[in-house]
Amino acid sequence: MSTAPTASPQPPAGGPPAAPKSGGGAKVFLWILGIFAGFFVLIIVAFAALGFYAAHKIKQAAGNPVYAAAKFMVAANPDLETVTSDDSSGTITVRDRKTGKVSTMKVDPDKKVMVVTDENGKSVTMKLDTAHNKLVMTDEHGKTASITADAQSGNVEIKSQDGTMKLGAGADKAPDWVPVYPGAAPQNTFSASDDKSITGSYVFTTKDPVDKVLGYYGDTLKAGGFKISNTTTNSNGKVAGLVSGSTDGDKQTVIVTAGEDTDGTKVSVSYNSKK
Repeated sequence: MSTAPTASPQPPAGGPPAAPKSGGGAKVFLWILGIFAGFFVLIIVAFAALGFYAAHKIKQAAGNPVYAAAKFMVAANPDLETVTSDDSSGTITVRDRKTGKVSTMKVDPDKKVMVVTDENGKSVTMKLDTAHNKLVMTDEHGKTASITADAQSGNVEIKSQDGTMKLGAGADKAPDWVPVYPGAAPQNTFSASDDKSITGSYVFTTKDPVDKVLGYYGDTLKAGGFKISNTTTNSNGKVAGLVSGSTDGDKQTVIVTAGEDTDGTKVSVSYNSKK
């Protein structure tokens, strides 16, 4: 049975997407979304609030700088509203405007811990490691994940027992079997790995036309044993295209999108490999 795509996906007219298609490695992120479902918006708030504390952007406000930062982040988030707050105990009750769900955030500034409890009594503990700018999340069953941010480079790394995900320029480089366009300076934007697969992406810009870029990837992947599918579009005079390749059993897949922009051809390359 052929593993070549049965239909050619249509590339965007304005340029390629920056994110790769989902692969097995992406389950690291999906796991976090799963066990912390209902808490995810508050996790973002907590990470930002605790990050403020780590960066010393908020001083001893009300004797509890993390609490003050959390209140500020809730007020600044249009998806959240404060139901009640208690400065003496460092507790904020928050409603998600989209879902209507209510959660309580309680901050312990000495331990650098924030505990978020939903309306059903499920809780997630978030502890800040200021020395490493890391947020460690633990659910009520003891399952953990960590998010580490590098403010200077803009990189984020997510780790759990299921695998690792990296976002930003610090993401892992693509494997050798993923072609790199001649003369390109690829920026690795995403990588993830677990016990079953690896996946990731890189992007770059070149002055070469779209058809030359796609031709290179199509020919190189075909020479490497990939089954190839490609398509191009022309919208308002802007050319965009896509080349996808896969080996037998979809053990390895590569998707390349390219589109014209004001500063040249923007290219995104995503890949996935089953272990």
